Amino acid sequence: MYRLIHLWFSCEDEGSSNGSLVEIMAEAVTRLPSFRFVPATSQLLSRVEKRNTGSFQETLHTLILRMCHDHPYNCLVQVVSLANGKTIGSGVSGRQAEVFLENTSDTKVDGANEILASLRTSERKPLGRLMEGYISLTDAYVHLAMYPTHDFQKAKNKKFPFSAVSKSHAERLDQCLGVGRRKVPHPPCVLTKPPPIRPASDYTDETGQLIGSESVVGFEQAFSITESGLHRPKIVYCLGSKGGRFKQLVKGEDEIRQDAVMEQVFGYVNELLSNGDLSDSLDEIRRTTGAGHLRLVTYNIVPLSPASGVLEWVDHTIPFGEFMMDKKGHVGAHSRYYPGQWSSLVCREQLRKAPKKEKLQAFNAICLNHSPVFRYFFVERFGHTPELWHEARMRYTRSVAVNSIVGHILGIGDRHCSNILIHEGTGEVVHIDFGIVFEQGKLLNTPELVPFRLTQNTVDGFGPVGLDGTFTKSAQRTLSVLRKNSNALLTILSAIVSDPLYKWSVSPVKARLRQEQQQHQDEEEQGENKRTSMTTTTSSTKVSRSQGQENEAASHAIRRIQEKLQGYEDGTSGEQQSVEGQVQLLINSAKNKDNLCLMFCGWAPWV
Repeated sequence: MYRLIHLWFSCEDEGSSNGSLVEIMAEAVTRLPSFRFVPATSQLLSRVEKRNTGSFQETLHTLILRMCHDHPYNCLVQVVSLANGKTIGSGVSGRQAEVFLENTSDTKVDGANEILASLRTSERKPLGRLMEGYISLTDAYVHLAMYPTHDFQKAKNKKFPFSAVSKSHAERLDQCLGVGRRKVPHPPCVLTKPPPIRPASDYTDETGQLIGSESVVGFEQAFSITESGLHRPKIVYCLGSKGGRFKQLVKGEDEIRQDAVMEQVFGYVNELLSNGDLSDSLDEIRRTTGAGHLRLVTYNIVPLSPASGVLEWVDHTIPFGEFMMDKKGHVGAHSRYYPGQWSSLVCREQLRKAPKKEKLQAFNAICLNHSPVFRYFFVERFGHTPELWHEARMRYTRSVAVNSIVGHILGIGDRHCSNILIHEGTGEVVHIDFGIVFEQGKLLNTPELVPFRLTQNTVDGFGPVGLDGTFTKSAQRTLSVLRKNSNALLTILSAIVSDPLYKWSVSPVKARLRQEQQQHQDEEEQGENKRTSMTTTTSSTKVSRSQGQENEAASHAIRRIQEKLQGYEDGTSGEQQSVEGQVQLLINSAKNKDNLCLMFCGWAPWV
């Protein structure tokens, strides 16, 4: 289906007047099962404009309306999100708002509103009422996301009633969602738990309950804010119709759509990894990867406007660095097991102050005075039985391997200690915050030189065999599957990077600000007295790019991914690598101290 959509979009972009293709697609959208198109809802909606602009839009509107009728719980919220394309909310300056709005044209918003208007007049009245429920819900989320948190950050109390935001906002939540007291006639589903796609469109059982999800009946009447972040996200609990209590992160002033798209790609990669290669036996897979299938841990992200969205909270996780480093009264594992060695803050200053020619010398000194301790995570969390300890460590190793290879192929950067979570129940890693992808890390003020994070603590968790066992075999297995399915993967990625709503190409200005913000946040978390002086005006600097430049950047990103999937890496003089050779080359680069010592100190290459 992605291949069909990509061909359709390519002909439209090139201005092709291929009448046969137009007729084929006009027939296909009415005859092909609508559930086949649902996974590509985001990409389809990115091309929506007003219906009367040509046969392409006529066919596209017909398809999206059919999808909304058949699969409302999977499609409606995305249409509403596009209709919110010019909605920012309070707390954002005019210049910042301009940056958020630059990718969504008035014609796209008008096209989304046309689709909503058609749904309102639909013969299926419950569908129209369900749509109004989604509009009310997203409106409440957007206003909460964009409300400033400065006053809350100073408060001793960690819980805030919705009325603390504003009386009107509390009333909006109460009237639209009931806040646990009033049942909405046709409530939307919990946004972070959409039901699985059902080909027969039978989303409710005989009692009217959603199958595989829950309807929203309200929210707990207080929210909290995260402990870090310049524009701190809010934490809310959504209440479901079956008694579920869903913890959610409501983010504002951030580009949520980019993270949502990456999670979409991860979901498809998981399908490839679970299917593997039919020529390989299950016993062989278990023998070479240490039991169990390979996967990326994913979570649901729902963009609601250009600058806000709601994310599924990944329970039972902590940031990778939190276990090891001291933080505002919390004594990390390094201080507990090696109390006489340098703290992470001392290591940061040593590396930051060292001249470029002396970075390697300073990094070697840091490694001598800051020993790895991540092995103790598995002892402390899973050490009560040898079986649990072993299995958790194996899951961790496989998980790091899959994330490393997939992250390298997609060019995912900014993998500092706060952007990698560790699941305390399984040992798996969970990657978050995908603001730097497709090798945009090379544009950072301090360019990223390693393909993935393979620092001394990362390897310490692998156990006595280190890199020479499960990690390398799992990495080879992952790369092999991606290579064998490269055509399908490239087709999906081509549709994504050419998405006019997908703002993945980061400017050097924004890249530099990102590292400055991370430095500031890390200093706050470790209780350092001095504060980095930063201005927020830089973030609103608009770097104009023509459509031709964007298309060329997108084509370059796809070419680079294709080269990696074929075994061509930088610094190999154009020599194609085998799977085994490519994995070893990447490991060597990730472990190379010449590279690590030049990384941004906020990335913490010694951890």
